[in-house]
Amino acid sequence: MASIARRPDGTYRPRYRDAHGKEHARHFKRKVDAQRWLDEVTAAVQTGTYVDPKRARTTVGELAHVWLAGKINLKPTSRARYADVLKTHVLPRWGNVALIRVTHGDVQAWLSELSDRGLAGASVRKAQGVLSGRW
Repeated sequence: MASIARRPDGTYRPRYRDAHGKEHARHFKRKVDAQRWLDEVTAAVQTGTYVDPKRARTTVGELAHVWLAGKINLKPTSRARYADVLKTHVLPRWGNVALIRVTHGDVQAWLSELSDRGLAGASVRKAQGVLSGRW
């Protein structure tokens, strides 16, 4: 459920509840801006592309350790390989970057840098897979 309320100071406050029931709101000077923001968020929730603003500020480094710990079905050699890729390639570049700041173009540039430094194609793909959480 989403709504827009006019506040006593003349601003508009759109608000919605996420899938966990937490209310989110912002303030806008114009109602059209409030409606546009609310429409964008509602569409993201409906299409499954919504990301909680607080969780989006989580860094790659914070999430990397959670991701690796969650890989409970790995052989010790695979776990060691993923940890090495994280330590050697992913965290030096992406460790302090917020998830919302990781763009497709930046990842492509990073992969090109890895390749230009002489990393084998399989190693570049492994680094990409570890960054994306695919493996």
